[in-house]
Amino acid sequence: MKPPLIQSIMLGFESDCIIFSVVHPNHLRMQKIDLLHELNSISKTHTLQRNAIDQIMIEFAGRITRSLDIERMSVWLLDYDKQVMTSMGEYDLRDNSFQKDNEIPMSICPEYFAALEKDEILYVPNVLESPITAGLTESYNKPKGVISLLDIPLRFDGSMIGVMCFEKTGDKVKTFDSKERFFAHAISMVFSSNLEARKRRALQEHLDKELHEKETLLKEIHHRVKNNLAVVSSLVNMQSSKAKDDYHRGLLEDCRGKIQSIADIHDIVYQTSSFSAISVRKYFDQLLEEILQFYDGDDKDISIALKVDDFELSTQALIPLGLIVNEVVTNSFKHAFTNTEGGEVSFTLIKDNGFLQMNIIDNGIGFDEEPTANGNLGLEIIKDLADQIDATFSFYSDEDGVTFHLKAPLE
Repeated sequence: MKPPLIQSIMLGFESDCIIFSVVHPNHLRMQKIDLLHELNSISKTHTLQRNAIDQIMIEFAGRITRSLDIERMSVWLLDYDKQVMTSMGEYDLRDNSFQKDNEIPMSICPEYFAALEKDEILYVPNVLESPITAGLTESYNKPKGVISLLDIPLRFDGSMIGVMCFEKTGDKVKTFDSKERFFAHAISMVFSSNLEARKRRALQEHLDKELHEKETLLKEIHHRVKNNLAVVSSLVNMQSSKAKDDYHRGLLEDCRGKIQSIADIHDIVYQTSSFSAISVRKYFDQLLEEILQFYDGDDKDISIALKVDDFELSTQALIPLGLIVNEVVTNSFKHAFTNTEGGEVSFTLIKDNGFLQMNIIDNGIGFDEEPTANGNLGLEIIKDLADQIDATFSFYSDEDGVTFHLKAPLE
């Protein structure tokens, strides 16, 4: 009966669990029966809680060391500046011990790290005789009893981030054959990919946390701006009630309406989860309802008919557009229905081939001649606001009322 093929060892992380298993590649046949037995045993998927990662590494390393006929297996990670290497886990089969957080300064063994940077696999049959490992002789190899090593760099985005070590102890030198080297290299590659996945996941969690904090801060800013504008609007309204003539009272009321149209933007932003774009339909529903309520006491029985496409605009575009609508609609409420007891303002806003098309139509008395910016403060304000969003606009008046049309390119 032919032995099964060895593929690779996979150490996986899903949600709050860590999963590791072994599957079998196409071109490697292991001749050692004990190795096949261990691999077949490991290939049964295990699920452990994330807080049991040390136990996972102990079980994982225990089986690999037995399979490769070695005594030690460890994983070391470099610090950010690549000055110190810290152990993520050191397993010793001789006493089933597990250590971590030991440190090795890179300055004591520059030849060793230079070799790791250069080679995919660093194999040293006798560490006590090789110049590559001379710097580690007294600090590591002799205390640990290491005689032979097979060390494989762990890489992330092409840069070395650590090393996985397979170490033989005692006096007898071990020869790692090509099959064992392939097997160890497969383990290190999968381990590197999982370290990369964990790092990306940690980075994403950090970015998500920062984004949430900034969104919370922005919501609070919009909330405070809205409240401050509401206070200003109330003060202007109080001042309007104390005005001694209709002219100045009207100016203050106009000012209050403009302030409120800006406050509505911040109010809607605060209520939604988006800070870059706001629902056009929601905004103008709210703005026009407030205008209608403000003039409801004039006993003119005016209604507003809305037809607004459901799309989003940035606050930079919506603020000038809202001020234009406030200017035109309030002008209709104040002047278009002077001699009538009822009327209607029709408001239409649609998207059309990359442009925003807006019509505000009233069925009031109209005006005798085309308004101009000369001496007309309201029209001057509309022109300045339209320039901010690269819009063109026009007025048209006849016996059926006034039509205001605006066209602007969508962002």
